[in-house]
Amino acid sequence: MFPKSLQPYQRIIESTAIPSVLLSLKEEKTELYQSKIGGEPYFPCDYPLDMFYLPYPDISTVNPTPWPKHRKTGRELMLLLQINFEEMPPLPSFPKKGILQLFVDDRNWHNLQDQLQVIYHPQVIRKKELLFSDFDNPLDSYRISEYSLSFRKETEYITTSDFRFEEVLPYDVISGSNRLWMDYLNLTERRYSKQDTEPGYGMNKIGGYHYSQNNQDPRKSLSEWKDSLLLAQFQNYEDLSWGDVGSAQFFIRKEDLENLNFQNLLFHWDST
Repeated sequence: MFPKSLQPYQRIIESTAIPSVLLSLKEEKTELYQSKIGGEPYFPCDYPLDMFYLPYPDISTVNPTPWPKHRKTGRELMLLLQINFEEMPPLPSFPKKGILQLFVDDRNWHNLQDQLQVIYHPQVIRKKELLFSDFDNPLDSYRISEYSLSFRKETEYITTSDFRFEEVLPYDVISGSNRLWMDYLNLTERRYSKQDTEPGYGMNKIGGYHYSQNNQDPRKSLSEWKDSLLLAQFQNYEDLSWGDVGSAQFFIRKEDLENLNFQNLLFHWDST
């Protein structure tokens, strides 16, 4: 139910409603094909091996695996996110099947775009004998622990962080009333805080509207990204935290998403 202060604006606020999928994390061992954060990635046995990552690699010291590697150091990149879309509630423009993976350099946490490698597997194999599992990575050397993911679909209204927010509620209107401002935040950015005791609940998600501690939106000054969607957002105040308990997002152009082209993502983070 809309707060009384927002009822005069209810129709226009409701017109911004879009679905999102919240991610719930559980620290545990996962299957290779399972949705997860951290852990070992999914690869079929016939996937090309990633070995020639240095100008003159010493092949004798390389364990040839499909796992994407840092192009300068050769270290295996961390699996930040793996989504099996068959496990996730459907979202408009998103795939209904396949596995999406984001690999990042967890030793350069605030510049994840530098070594970001994104892989999309259109088909998913579940038979263990057909999956590559000869990984010898010390998973405890990565910044992020291994978490399985469960999903919950929600409907969200535009957040104050979105560059289009002022078209819905101009700042001179909403900032003139502390009650109206607080009610709107409780309807959007703060709506999940009273539903769960887990810090950051509702901040780890696929789709929906992004949250910025400083009301920042990197798309505002980038005309070519104006039609982009939130691909994924992360924040849990622990290992998934940027700066001073900040959040991070990856955006993708709608056309690219619908064409299953994940090679051009926009990364943004900010903190309190």
